Amino acid sequence: MSGLFGSTVLDVAIGLVFIYLLLALLCTSANEFLAAVTKSRPKLLKKGITQLLDHQTTNLAKDDSGAFINEFYRHPLVTGMMDGQKHPAYLSSRTFATVVIDLLTRDKAGRKKITDLENGLAAIPSGDIKHALLALIQPAEDLESAQKAIEGWYEDAMDRVTGWYKRRTQAWTLVVALLVTVLANADTIHVARRLWRDPVLRSAVVEEAKSRAQKPRPSVSVEYPDPDDPTNPTVVTNEGNTVSADERALLGQVLGWQGTLADNTPRDWFERILGWLLTVLAICLGAAFWFDLLNKFMNVRSAGKSPDEAAKKPEKRKLAPADKSA
Repeated sequence: MSGLFGSTVLDVAIGLVFIYLLLALLCTSANEFLAAVTKSRPKLLKKGITQLLDHQTTNLAKDDSGAFINEFYRHPLVTGMMDGQKHPAYLSSRTFATVVIDLLTRDKAGRKKITDLENGLAAIPSGDIKHALLALIQPAEDLESAQKAIEGWYEDAMDRVTGWYKRRTQAWTLVVALLVTVLANADTIHVARRLWRDPVLRSAVVEEAKSRAQKPRPSVSVEYPDPDDPTNPTVVTNEGNTVSADERALLGQVLGWQGTLADNTPRDWFERILGWLLTVLAICLGAAFWFDLLNKFMNVRSAGKSPDEAAKKPEKRKLAPADKSA
């Protein structure tokens, strides 16, 4: 048997990593579609802002614990970012802090100072926001410093929102991965056996994996191209997130349902379910993880050579009589 480098074992491993990568990319696309359909970003942003600004009454509505946040959403800077009743998917920390300060200093005309903000806080009824902001601006020497402190307060809250979004995405990824795995019959054990037994298929998968390794690392980001319309974020991906037609065709050769299910024994079903679970767990690790691992395996494969591929040392040529006389 040939050595590990350039061997069947390494090629099968590369094939599995490559297939995991493609399936993870498909799940990423499905997740972004679900995020757009369910409007999860705006909903989570609204939840995060509500946690910051809820439980605070105002002098005009002393019995309404949601009075301050209602005023926040009626502020022109906020309503200008909303499309009707659609909550924006993004709100900058500067806008948030500006609106909060303006609500607390609305009775002050002209250029405002830190004392105006302190007086505004002192004037409103006791509540969560009043206590939080008093603690935030206490060290501030001017209004600019106070605004920076409020911006930091908001950014910390948005870190929690990001965590919520990631956990929701992980839950969706698990569901989507399970659906994709079962529908495509992406059984890790079966795929590994096919790659091991079919050198032609294995070679085709490895060659396609080489091409994939040359592409950019998969990445997804959310951008807001129109600052006046933060209700419509744009999901930006690179070439590394696209599954090519050749890759889809190759997946069709490796995956899929074959034969009659009635012919499967309990052992077959046990192996299939185990193979599905391995695939689902692999997909949940994400496309970026498998892309990095694929490149490492490709580097190992390129660096190492099997004994059959190693260059033979040149044999010493025996000198002919004519050479001896030279």
